[in-house]
Amino acid sequence: QRIAEAQLWIAQRLPLALMREKAAQNWGVTNIKTVSRYLSLARERMVEELISDRRRHQAEQIFALNELARRAMDKDQFNAAVGAYRVIAEIGGMLRAPLKAPEPRS
Repeated sequence: QRIAEAQLWIAQRLPLALMREKAAQNWGVTNIKTVSRYLSLARERMVEELISDRRRHQAEQIFALNELARRAMDKDQFNAAVGAYRVIAEIGGMLRAPLKAPEPRS
């Protein structure tokens, strides 16, 4: 449970000092090395989950970006919508590298 809570803090991008404070409040742990160990385990678990569930994560990101693009288009923010669709193409492997204009010939 502590590792899951530490994962949440990491995902929320909380400052280290705040994570230590929360660990003291929620768990009664004040030893910096112990808190650092929990955070390290949480990071390791996050990486393992991302690697093992890569397709699920890709699908979740694509669905979220589709929703973002739809909302952007509803508000006539077409540049944001195009950007979202471009990231979808990158995630889906349809676009491997950033598009770049051809070099002008001299």
